[in-house]
Amino acid sequence: MSDSFKDRHAKLGCMVLRLFPQVMQMILRYYVTPHWLKRKYLQQDYRFVFMENEIVLMDKLPNMDEFTIEICYKILRSENMLDEPKCKWGNVPHDVEVEIADDIQRLINATNSITSLKPEEVTNSYSEKLLQDIKLIVTRMDSFFKQDTLRRMYNTLSRSGTDSTSVLQDLALIKAIEETEFLPNIEREGQERYSRLSMAIIETFPKVLRHVIRSRISASQLYQMCEPFLKMFYHEQRTSLKELQNSNTYDSLDITIVYILLRQFSLIPSPTKGWGIIPDNADTKLGDDIERIRCYRNQLVHRRDTNIDKSEFDDCFNKFRDICRRMDLNVFQNTNYEMRIIGHRTCTMDAETQIKYENAMKEIETIKLKFEKRPITFYWGENFERSLRNLRSLLKEEILEGRQKVRLQIIFQTEDDVEKIIDILNSLKDEINEGLTGIEFIVATKGSIVLNADILLEMIETDEMLQSTLALFLEKILERIRAFTTESIDMVLLPIEETTQWNKSKPSAKACHLNFDIEAELFETDNKMEEQLSKISEAISKHSNGRGTNNNMTATLLPISLEKPSITGEAFVQAQTPVKHNLPVFVTLRQQLNVQPSRNKYMNIGSCIKIGNTLVFTDYLNKQLIIRNTDVADVHYFPMPYRPCYITDIDSNTVAVTCTLDRFILIINISTGDVTSTIETSDCLWGISFYDNNLYVVIGRSIKQMHVMDLTGNVRRTLPLGTIRGITVHRDRLVCIELTTISCFSLDGKLLWKFENEKYRNLNRVITDNEGNVYVTDENTNTVVVVFDDGQHYRDILAGSDELCKPAGIHFDKKQNILFVCNRQDGKAFLFDVKKK
Repeated sequence: MSDSFKDRHAKLGCMVLRLFPQVMQMILRYYVTPHWLKRKYLQQDYRFVFMENEIVLMDKLPNMDEFTIEICYKILRSENMLDEPKCKWGNVPHDVEVEIADDIQRLINATNSITSLKPEEVTNSYSEKLLQDIKLIVTRMDSFFKQDTLRRMYNTLSRSGTDSTSVLQDLALIKAIEETEFLPNIEREGQERYSRLSMAIIETFPKVLRHVIRSRISASQLYQMCEPFLKMFYHEQRTSLKELQNSNTYDSLDITIVYILLRQFSLIPSPTKGWGIIPDNADTKLGDDIERIRCYRNQLVHRRDTNIDKSEFDDCFNKFRDICRRMDLNVFQNTNYEMRIIGHRTCTMDAETQIKYENAMKEIETIKLKFEKRPITFYWGENFERSLRNLRSLLKEEILEGRQKVRLQIIFQTEDDVEKIIDILNSLKDEINEGLTGIEFIVATKGSIVLNADILLEMIETDEMLQSTLALFLEKILERIRAFTTESIDMVLLPIEETTQWNKSKPSAKACHLNFDIEAELFETDNKMEEQLSKISEAISKHSNGRGTNNNMTATLLPISLEKPSITGEAFVQAQTPVKHNLPVFVTLRQQLNVQPSRNKYMNIGSCIKIGNTLVFTDYLNKQLIIRNTDVADVHYFPMPYRPCYITDIDSNTVAVTCTLDRFILIINISTGDVTSTIETSDCLWGISFYDNNLYVVIGRSIKQMHVMDLTGNVRRTLPLGTIRGITVHRDRLVCIELTTISCFSLDGKLLWKFENEKYRNLNRVITDNEGNVYVTDENTNTVVVVFDDGQHYRDILAGSDELCKPAGIHFDKKQNILFVCNRQDGKAFLFDVKKK
């Protein structure tokens, strides 16, 4: 290929890279001010999604000098600032069509043509014709703006020499501008439909359900019924229920709570097909319509997109209207719920009102991306996240009580052949479950495609275990359905909470031992003893609420030891109760930084480490190592072959990370981001620490072992250590954490001390300082707790008020006395100076 082809292509490339953005920026400035753009951007008041590079540009407002052709085009189109060209968007204007919109379409066409050509296709005649068309465009633009800026720039670019290679490299990075990406009118209509449906869900349906429950029982009576079961509700739900006893109204209750109360206390007859099942069209009992309200509310809340087509919109509103008509005719008197629904469908809705209801609906669940295993992308919201936290905090107790699994729903966000896929999956239930561990497919139902599955509690102990279990399960599902036409599939996870039976009796196979501290004088006479035992009996009877297996209970008083018990060894571990203490250390913030590349980029930072001035993070979700210097703002993202999780430093330039589910240990040079060696293991990997030229690695799925190995993977010895996750080794001591406990062992596996406090239910990572004080992150309370004196004393040294939000990684720089902590999802990290009191 001759240089002349490359030179012609490069000259055209200069027009795309330098001239066209100037033209589009001038047009955009003509219609809007930079400050108006910035205000809308800060209010998130745009109807399209910004790409990562565009977010960087928008963050620079009111400076628009670097705006691209595409972002100017997006804003102009989405805000309806231009009349449509006569040829319609996406076509080729006729020579006589010379309005601004026509010339914008010409610029878009020229951009797509120049970027798609190969240099050898740029003939002399093609180049001259296109340059002449561009000259006419800039001449008209200068005339419109009463200037000659663009024509002078065109002449300069046409005459000056260029570095062809450099220009063509930059041109290759420009992607084609597809017309299908810009359909603001259609999308806005779809979003308005979503807001109208949201208005019905938020405004009218709660009123209907409150009306139903009010007609059955007074608010104060209902609270008395709820009081024994308040622990079954989330904190904010308990707050709403407590208002019942004061206000004696139901205004504080939402659809979810009212549904649960109606169902659990049998305040209305059951639906025709039973609770939790979508009724048939012919089912018109009150319970059927209550079940429909729940289903429609959940389907709308759990949507990932807010674009609803007209047929779906009409179908939903017709069903909403039918429900409210039956309520007006059969349940209540002098109500107008049907007219309310008609009003939601037909009322005037400006942009502000539309955004209000759209955001209000999103806030109910706030569905977010959590992790991805192509082709599946997993999403879940606050409801599932809250259930996950509660289940993890009760993990041991639930298993001891005999509950080994929970049920969840997995919703396919798809428009494919739903009926056919459901039939296929249900017919292959046994085949799907064959070979699965920790999860069982129960049934697929309608409402998009809803999979009901039982998952063992031990499979949700950590994010890594949950993700692995779900990914393997859905891979088996997808192997058996070939009806999907999309390359990627969105999944939304939901807990099934309404099926929990609050007052289900739990058989007890063992005696229940109650220990009381009683003042010695109360044992002076039999009468005093009987009086106290009667009070105890009344208290037990009142608070057990009849949940025992028998109405009559017998009790035996055991002999009392008046000597102070000697508590040593294992007995000390079980009996020890940590108490708060004024620790001899305190922290002050030295530096805060952020490694999140953009606000739209999701992360899952599992661990972090500080080596000198170099900070290293493991991003499990994006399969990368993140490295930055404390003194330089540049952040480097190094892709990894597997998903990194736990990390330890080997020397000043090398770290080792465990890839939990992939079963590999990676040895990585942090100067280059290169993986220098890989160690394959036989099972899942967890915590890792390097000490005395050995790697200490936690390995196993549920019951785990400690493998002590060299840097080639040669295992020198093993230690059985139960269910630990994170570890650190220092001063011949091994400190381990489970979800709720911190344990300290000698290097031969002897337990030295153990710390446990019911406040901390999701301990995540652990590290020690030079004196052996132990620092642990707890995601449940958003705190860093420090424990010292062999586990006898502790204190929260950092909390949410210090901007901790799901703190995950933690590391202690023993040379500089600096504590390094990072949040899991928002990319924030903190360096604290640790000082002695």
